Amino acid sequence: MKAACEICGSPLHASPNRVEIDGAVMVVCGNCAKLGKLIGPATPKAPPAPSRSPFRVKGLAPRPPPVSVTIEPDHDVDPDYNVKIRQAREKLGLSQEQLGMMINEKPSLIKMVESKKLKPDDALARKFMHQLKINLIVSLSELEGGRPTNT
Repeated sequence: MKAACEICGSPLHASPNRVEIDGAVMVVCGNCAKLGKLIGPATPKAPPAPSRSPFRVKGLAPRPPPVSVTIEPDHDVDPDYNVKIRQAREKLGLSQEQLGMMINEKPSLIKMVESKKLKPDDALARKFMHQLKINLIVSLSELEGGRPTNT
C-alpha cells in the first residue's frame, strides 16, 4: 500500500515532507508542504509523529475537584424561599433575566424557584443569599416550631 498525503490524499512519490500545521505534525506532499512549517523530509513508510493536544498546556497542574458547599445538617432552606427571593429581587428593581445573569443561571430557573416548582440546592441558595443580601437558611428547630436559635 502506498503512502498518501495526510491533507489532500494524493499518493506520496519522490519526496514526502514532514510539516507542522497548527501544532500537528503531518506527512504531506510537496504541494501541501507550503501550508505549514517544514520540519524535515519524511520516509513514506514512517508513521507521522503524534500530535500535541492544543488544549493541554505544559507546566500547569490539573485542577482540583470542586468543593461542594453544604448547609449544616441542622439547617435547611427556608420554606418561604420563593417569596423572600421574589421580594428581594423586586426591591432591588431587577428582572428575573437580570438576576439570572448576575448569578450565572438561566431566567427559567429563577422563574421555577420563585413559583416554588424548584427548591434551590445549597449552592443556588447561597448564590441568592449573596446577590440579594437575604438569609434563606433556617435551623431545623425553627422549622419544627421551636424557639429561634441565635447562631
